[in-house]
Amino acid sequence: MESIFTLYICACVAFWGPGLVTGSKVLLVSMDGFRWDYIERARTPNFTEFAKMGSRAEYLTGVFSSKTFPSHYTIATGLYEENHGIVGNYMYDPTTQRTFSPRNAKENEWWGGEPIWVTARRQSLKTAVYNWAGSEAEIMGYRPNFYTAYNKSIPFSERLDTVIEWLTNTSFAVELVLLHFQEPDSTGHDFGPYGAETLAKVEEMDGVLEDLVSRFDAANLWSSVNVIVTSDHGMANTSDQRMVDILDYVDHNAIKETPTLGAVVNLLVMPDMRDEVYRNLSKAPHMSVYMREDVPTRFHFSNNPRILDINASEYWYASDQGGHGYDNELMSMKPIFYARGPDIKVGYTSATFNLVDIYPLVCELLNVTAAPNNGSLDVAATILNRPVSEAVQERSNYVFWLLVLFVSSFCNMH
Repeated sequence: MESIFTLYICACVAFWGPGLVTGSKVLLVSMDGFRWDYIERARTPNFTEFAKMGSRAEYLTGVFSSKTFPSHYTIATGLYEENHGIVGNYMYDPTTQRTFSPRNAKENEWWGGEPIWVTARRQSLKTAVYNWAGSEAEIMGYRPNFYTAYNKSIPFSERLDTVIEWLTNTSFAVELVLLHFQEPDSTGHDFGPYGAETLAKVEEMDGVLEDLVSRFDAANLWSSVNVIVTSDHGMANTSDQRMVDILDYVDHNAIKETPTLGAVVNLLVMPDMRDEVYRNLSKAPHMSVYMREDVPTRFHFSNNPRILDINASEYWYASDQGGHGYDNELMSMKPIFYARGPDIKVGYTSATFNLVDIYPLVCELLNVTAAPNNGSLDVAATILNRPVSEAVQERSNYVFWLLVLFVSSFCNMH
């Protein structure tokens, strides 16, 4: 009796215990500001080859506002901004009366939801993160097992050195890696999405992908690691002839806080001047202005105190020659999605899906249970070459029959 019970317990540990989860490893790569149609306008043979060897979507639909911190944390959590709380690269919290910027991103209080590195760690997987929004904060009592302080000056090849070391060196034994590159976003801001310099940078990032693939080939990682290459948002063309100054329409004495300016304006106003500010700002051209409670539902940008009294969007704005943050339905804001690995179909193009869907997809690849999220596998999982949660079902069935064996043996002995 005791030996059968021990066999059952050992089998459960073998199938459910730490370090023996049956999902494949995942490398999730973001090339910041990589607009979906850059592929069509630049020479990108390595992206073409990557798609032939795996799957891609024509584009993804990101979140509103389509900014770097909110979008990357949405990728990590599968949540809209109103649910994870990172509503801008800069924001004001009226509850704590504190202002967020990338400088204090290490502080735990800002980050809601459960990012994928926490989901994985809570289920006994090892994780590593390189330059990803939120990864330096302690969230729900966890940080990644290995992570870097944000430093955009580190050469891309050196970042790949570290990532390959995480995936291959048994002293790390990492099963999930997130990697962020700040290009072609930085160049796109300086020269716009149609600039020759930006397209040259896109071709340089195609070379980075070639480097990554070569390293995977050399390390024989394709049989064990699924690679996703995506982005947070696209890039729109702007100019200094297309700019609205809100102070031309609103008395600055009526404004208490303006943490966000640019493609989206987030205003905290004096309580007795809310209606007046709204009326006056609504007179500005090329701008959509909303009270917080009236922001269109499709933006999922209303139900959070960090989304302030009045929001203005879709307006003409000068940000060097390129900008983002606009309506996520605009084609200029659409990011890329490519995937390749042991669980990914070969030569497949999926229908478009949403940025929030990446989180549950990564959970499925890792074979971990996802935290509550806004994503869906209805479309994203069509890139898989196996049924969803097949491994979970197989493990459940196996342990079920071990339980039957245990109960049957127990009954026979009594």
